[in-house]
Amino acid sequence: MRSRFSSRLICMLVVMCSAGTLVAEENAKPNIIAILVDDIGVGDFGFSGGTDFPTPNIDALAKSGCIFTNGYALPSCSPTRAALMTGRYPARFGIEDNRPLDGPKGGMDVNEVTLPTKLHEAGYETRLIGKWHLGKGDHFEFAPRNRGFDEFYGYFGAAGRYVDPKLSRNGTEKIRKGYITDLLTDEVCHFLKQKHDKPFFIHLAHMAAHLPQVAKPEDLARVPNLTGKRKTAAAIITNLDDNIGRLMATLKETGLDQNTLVFFISDNGAEPPVLGTSNGPHRGMKFDVLEGGIRVPFVASWPGHIPAGSTYEPMVHVMDAYSTSLVAAGVKVPANVDGVDLMPYVAGSNKSPVHPQLCWIYNDHKEWRIPGRDTNLARPLRSIREGDWKLVMEGDNAPELYSVSSDPGESKNVANENAGVVERLKEDYSDWKAKMKPQVIGDDHPLYGRFKFMKPKK
Repeated sequence: MRSRFSSRLICMLVVMCSAGTLVAEENAKPNIIAILVDDIGVGDFGFSGGTDFPTPNIDALAKSGCIFTNGYALPSCSPTRAALMTGRYPARFGIEDNRPLDGPKGGMDVNEVTLPTKLHEAGYETRLIGKWHLGKGDHFEFAPRNRGFDEFYGYFGAAGRYVDPKLSRNGTEKIRKGYITDLLTDEVCHFLKQKHDKPFFIHLAHMAAHLPQVAKPEDLARVPNLTGKRKTAAAIITNLDDNIGRLMATLKETGLDQNTLVFFISDNGAEPPVLGTSNGPHRGMKFDVLEGGIRVPFVASWPGHIPAGSTYEPMVHVMDAYSTSLVAAGVKVPANVDGVDLMPYVAGSNKSPVHPQLCWIYNDHKEWRIPGRDTNLARPLRSIREGDWKLVMEGDNAPELYSVSSDPGESKNVANENAGVVERLKEDYSDWKAKMKPQVIGDDHPLYGRFKFMKPKK
């Protein structure tokens, strides 16, 4: 009798311990916050080389994890957001630039499986706070809550408004009093302070420092050494820095900081003459495939998993955040994904390059801004990087080859001295491009379709 009771007790304890282990494993899944800022370059933050105004809170976030010194995105908003959401080159599903997404009917291909969808299926609570720019209207199939997000608080298009913005909360749009960077951070902090029965994924997509720029007077006063557009940009980024500090402080106060994976990335390079933002040593800007258009501030922080104060030199891409997040959450990464789990590389267990090659294609905005030019035949911008080599191909111009590590400003074209490298990279690029889906802009597109019927200027 005693033996039978002991056996039952042991069985009960085994079941209870097993259940406890399952609960512990479920609770061990990290929370994930993917912060995307807008049109800010490597010359705008201290951790990535900026020097003309301080960004102490963002620098502290960077120092708490790994700084990716060769972090890449796409040349403009929508393609980068599509890459983050799908873990794939957006050109695979017909997104090369913003134009298809800027119309009232356009949106990201509904067959693409998004990061919030995969995490939601794995038991995560999912929220988008801020900019979407992958399809309009909460009642359309392209809208955030139809792409894996449980909740949405933000705006749909390329740009919102800094002061008293019109923000949608799950389809209900209204004016929200305040400054947009503060309001979006308020929303995140309010959520973090709630009780959480599930792990969560938050995509925080700030407007800073996109047009139309408006800075707070008190923030302008904090950068007295600067003038003009640079002063406005610095004030907007200073406010952003305050808010990132507030977010990180809330994570710490709530005890969530130790099990939260945080990404901090810009959606493309800066646009100095328009926005006053800075690409540091890099030539080109937003809308380019030169380094200034695609090299971006890029950080990942996860206490206990990513070594604090670390840097990683080989090139990484925004689409890697997709795979890294899924693996961290214990979710199988789809086979068709281009992004890579960064954790083995950061930890040093994988010494090979994350990406042996990366490719870009983009249509030149300077062409379609000129009335009379055919927007669908705009001069394409193409590039491929392999190790230190970067091949740039603009329209019918002769290809240009740069050694990026020794020439970050892409100032010395060494194509003539390295003809074999040029031809090999051209072939590799052609092989990659053949796997992509051409971008299509409909004749009825309200902004760009009309240009298709104009005759080019002579």
